[in-house]
Amino acid sequence: MNIVNQVKVNMLSIISLVLALTALSYNTYRNELTEENRNIRNAGFELLVELNKLQLLIDFAHYDNNPQSGNPIRGWGHVLYIYDLSGLVSVEVESKSLALKEKWRITWEVLGKNENSNTELTEVIKDLRAQVLFKIKTLG
Repeated sequence: MNIVNQVKVNMLSIISLVLALTALSYNTYRNELTEENRNIRNAGFELLVELNKLQLLIDFAHYDNNPQSGNPIRGWGHVLYIYDLSGLVSVEVESKSLALKEKWRITWEVLGKNENSNTELTEVIKDLRAQVLFKIKTLG
């Protein structure tokens, strides 16, 4: 029996094997994509929580002059954690978190003493929050 006849006789098996390999490949691809989206979504939600904590710290420092709840040194922990998480979400979010980190570096010492520091930091936080929400909404 030559090769052409063997292919004809086993055509159903060959087609089944090709379909099984294709389905397995697609399933693996979808699982990887789902896991990546889950990680991005979780990091995004954690970023939103940390951004809220940082905004509260800024507001306590500015409006209440509360050295406990508005301690700028504690804000560094939030800012660095936000920056670390941002790389897991997207390049755009990481870029905006770098802008937050830089703005914090410049303004943390005058936080609560300077109206502009509160306004500028709040704007940077709003931009970052909007970028995180956009990324979460556009996940496939």
